[in-house]
Amino acid sequence: MSVAIGDLRRRVTIVAASDAPDGAGGFVRSWSAVADVFARIKARRRREAVDNGRQVGVVTHIITMRRRDDVNGEVRLVADGVSYRVLAVEDADALRRFQDCWCEEEQA
Repeated sequence: MSVAIGDLRRRVTIVAASDAPDGAGGFVRSWSAVADVFARIKARRRREAVDNGRQVGVVTHIITMRRRDDVNGEVRLVADGVSYRVLAVEDADALRRFQDCWCEEEQA
């Protein structure tokens, strides 16, 4: 699938986790913005899953953006108040100008 620069219309914030010790042997995770980019968000598949005995919907999306080296499974992508967990990243075109991020919408 080819990507036209005009397809990247949604503002997406890349956020990274940082862990700080909580003094009791654990840690407190906080998220901070790394960058704002423009992207295309496309819903790809909907399925149901069971989480702790309750049925929840899991929506998988493909988020296409200009290629970045800092986008991987350690970051989250946030658009319009919705957080997406990055499952995989692959090239969207042969010239490696764009990348597809296979994401799962996180439940609040």
